[in-house]
Amino acid sequence: MCAEGDIDNRNTGSNDVKIMQEGARIHRKIQHSMGTMYHAEVPLKIEIPLVSDLGIEYVLQVEGRADGIIADINYDEDGNKGPESDAIIDEIKTMQTDVSLLKEPVYVHKAQALVYGYIYASQKKLSKIGIQMTYVTPEPETINKFLEEYTFERIEEWFNKLITGFKRWTDYTFDERHKRTESIRELKFPYEYREGQKNLCVSVYRAIEDNTNLYIQAPTGVGKTLSTVFPAVQALGQQMSDKIFYLTSKTITRTVAEDTYAILRDNGLHMRTVTLTAKDKICPLDERNCNPVACPYAKGHFDRINDAVYDIITSQMVIGRDNVMEYANRHNVCPFEMSLDVSYWCDGIICDYNYVFDPDASLKRYFGNGAKGDYVFLVDE
Repeated sequence: MCAEGDIDNRNTGSNDVKIMQEGARIHRKIQHSMGTMYHAEVPLKIEIPLVSDLGIEYVLQVEGRADGIIADINYDEDGNKGPESDAIIDEIKTMQTDVSLLKEPVYVHKAQALVYGYIYASQKKLSKIGIQMTYVTPEPETINKFLEEYTFERIEEWFNKLITGFKRWTDYTFDERHKRTESIRELKFPYEYREGQKNLCVSVYRAIEDNTNLYIQAPTGVGKTLSTVFPAVQALGQQMSDKIFYLTSKTITRTVAEDTYAILRDNGLHMRTVTLTAKDKICPLDERNCNPVACPYAKGHFDRINDAVYDIITSQMVIGRDNVMEYANRHNVCPFEMSLDVSYWCDGIICDYNYVFDPDASLKRYFGNGAKGDYVFLVDE
């Protein structure tokens, strides 16, 4: 929601684990040095009731953990704050660049602190609150702080605007899930079952239900793809999984998977799918070089990507190389990164199995450290 700026491969290559460990150490060091008024790792949460375009009521829960809150707030026995109450939200960010060169906070970092600031100020009934960004370079250790005071009215206006912008995504999620589930409830197997097909469908469904592996060996032409995709879709409709990954290294089998989903859509299925194309094959440049100097699509990519993704997912049910390129050109964004972002909003993902099983190529948003999800993998060898 709040990301901005460029794709830049010149800023990569460091050891992520080492950076995280060093960042955690510096966080603790700063927190311990701040005195008794500094409260570290403060959990914050707020729930916002919303209604989607289809009239579906849901609750948006916004939560996180503030690195620090500087506060000396006195409350009476009824929990009412005194008139001189004040507080500062402190968000600490470790960077590998020289933070002394920063002229202002990175907006996405500041937005995180502003969310915490709104939650804290609204729950503690503060009339104002400070938002402090503390930036640190580990070696040599350099600290640069930015502090800005917000009235409650100002931070509330910012937060409400953020939620209004985010609501289109949550509305999309609930409304599309409702349409998908209703369509699956009415979906029938599109043909008369061939010999063994019904048993195969039942076996696949039970394997998903029981969270077990199933190995299938059958000759070409017996309908294996439909007999695995159909029960996987049925299980998706029963909330047994979050997404279906159809994995293969062959172009022809990717096409068969796409055709299978098309058959089910022709029979009433409302389900969005995306076929991921390798970065080199979808890059519009003669030579891929992902930085704002060499690539016009990389420059300002994050300023435009949200509108690009929303445009395609609200316009297309079948997403692949051709229409990704079309919408990426329309919005001037990187088509490969766009396709990865689009996949988050799709129920079915068709891709090379290296995106799941190769540690160097796997999709970090689904399989990286801390990523969670309940996925079905249909692996066509």
